Amino acid sequence: MAHAVAEKMRAVAIGRLGGLDELKMYDLPKPEPAVGEVLIRVRAAGVGIWDSKQRAGERPVQDVQFPLVLGAECAGDIEQLGGGVTSLRDKDAVYTYFNGKQGAYAQYVAVKAEYVALKPASLSYLEAASVPVVAVTAHQALVDDLKLRANEWLYVAGGAGGVGTMAVQIAGGIGAHVIASARAEDFDYLESLGVLRANLIDYERSDIAQAVRDLTGGRGADAALDAVGGDSAKTTIRAVKDGGRIAELTGADLPQERKITIIHTQSKPGAARLDTLRALFDAGQLKVHVSRSFPLEHARAAQEAVEQHHGPGEIVISVD
Repeated sequence: MAHAVAEKMRAVAIGRLGGLDELKMYDLPKPEPAVGEVLIRVRAAGVGIWDSKQRAGERPVQDVQFPLVLGAECAGDIEQLGGGVTSLRDKDAVYTYFNGKQGAYAQYVAVKAEYVALKPASLSYLEAASVPVVAVTAHQALVDDLKLRANEWLYVAGGAGGVGTMAVQIAGGIGAHVIASARAEDFDYLESLGVLRANLIDYERSDIAQAVRDLTGGRGADAALDAVGGDSAKTTIRAVKDGGRIAELTGADLPQERKITIIHTQSKPGAARLDTLRALFDAGQLKVHVSRSFPLEHARAAQEAVEQHHGPGEIVISVD
């Protein structure tokens, strides 16, 4: 009796952990959605430094299976619903940030429905694929972890990065006073996102902590978000007032001092937060800029660009 031949898809995967050269094109079986999952026809996949860390073995994955398809975020269309899924419909345009055994650098990916939400109508597939990780992380850090309030002073270290550009916009929408550090050449872009020019600090030429204190009447910021780590995180502590709060994203081991609360934000994907973010994008309260896109077969170049990238703008893979 003849067996049905499994349908294949194109994907970029690694056969082992290592450098950029491990990224190769594969013909892999098209996944089938399990109960509670949806099958997404990927139109675009976001590319972030977290993908490079996973490829290099710096971001462990449980029960890793090679070849391993990378990619934690994407946008596309629902191709098939798994059993029990009622929150989404066939052909829905969606975006997602997910933890799975296989990733989004592929024509298709099966994802738990609890991680998938309708795509913002105002964003293209390329734009929508670039925002889930950074927008979810920034929103969680500010709203859940820091509990940022209107009229508080927020300092964002690395304001022109992916999380930083989302954070300054979300904070502005909350009604906080936003201070951000960045390179001087990125000031125009941050100003276009609503940050006052006077509140932008050139980290290459300024004493950041002193500049923040000068802007806040000598007190220091009420809260801070640091996505940079290293020496930047130590500077962030000095920029925050006594009894202030810091959300730190890199896992840096920061000293406890001056009754400052330090929260190590662990980004948690979920459809509910993506729904909240969709409303912000579609209301014009959040914007995103895609600086470069690469075809699937050039995923290696996309990751290399992320690793060398400085300045605003997201990098994505087009799977169309």
